Amino acid sequence: MDVTLFETALRQNAEALQYAAFFGLFAVLGLAELRLQVHKARRGRRWLTNGLLTALCVITLGALPVSAIMAADYAAAKNVGLLNHVAAPAAVLIAVGVLVRTLLSYLIHVAFHTSPWLWRIHAVHHTDTDLDVTTAVRMHPLEFVISAALLLPCIVAFGIPVVAVLLYEIADAGMAVFTHANIKMPRWLDRTLRLILVTPAMHRIHHSSWQPETDSNYGATLSLWDRAFGTYRVAARDGDIPVDLGLDGAAWRRDTDHLGRLLMLPVTGVAASNAARAEEAG
Repeated sequence: MDVTLFETALRQNAEALQYAAFFGLFAVLGLAELRLQVHKARRGRRWLTNGLLTALCVITLGALPVSAIMAADYAAAKNVGLLNHVAAPAAVLIAVGVLVRTLLSYLIHVAFHTSPWLWRIHAVHHTDTDLDVTTAVRMHPLEFVISAALLLPCIVAFGIPVVAVLLYEIADAGMAVFTHANIKMPRWLDRTLRLILVTPAMHRIHHSSWQPETDSNYGATLSLWDRAFGTYRVAARDGDIPVDLGLDGAAWRRDTDHLGRLLMLPVTGVAASNAARAEEAG
């Protein structure tokens, strides 16, 4: 494989491939939800709120002055970062780079749950009491800003190749939709896929209203890191999947789709996760 040609092709088509992965799976799985849904999810105002949050996040991402690709290019140009000083075939470095990138995603996600201040921002994603493809980018725009501030120095420090960054971003765009899809798969298929990938049933546990389940299954793409760090939960306490989703607490279950209220969450705050409360108590 000519890595240079592959990289050039990826650079030229990365944005289109990301949109294709996201919106392609959004359409396919959105239709599949009509026949294979785990539960009947609300639409109407909830879909409008999720759509507006998605639009705000896209605008925020576009406004960021530095991207993961720029960070990888900087590391390569300055010959800094761990992987830029490892003598190995390009394909091996790319594979390791993708693996490291998935680890960084896992660790940043854990940080958003364990830090009381970051939880205020990330909690927007967990206020949804239903789960479907529209939940994929139901996030506060600040989450993308802070994630970038945490991620970009790590990309430079590890010297993750730009090809690895591009491949991850394309795969992550599709996986974000897949893991939030309101679809029920045969148990054998779910158990087989989750040996490697995060599945909708596995991620649904992460969206449970019971905090010990919320503080598990942090992976966005690979199930590897949850297994490695002991945060993997195979099933919910109510069975294979949780019955109640969203944040615990009656106040938040009365109106989970008020856009202004969601955008103000970093200021007003919500109940911290178990891990965050333990940290505050400690």
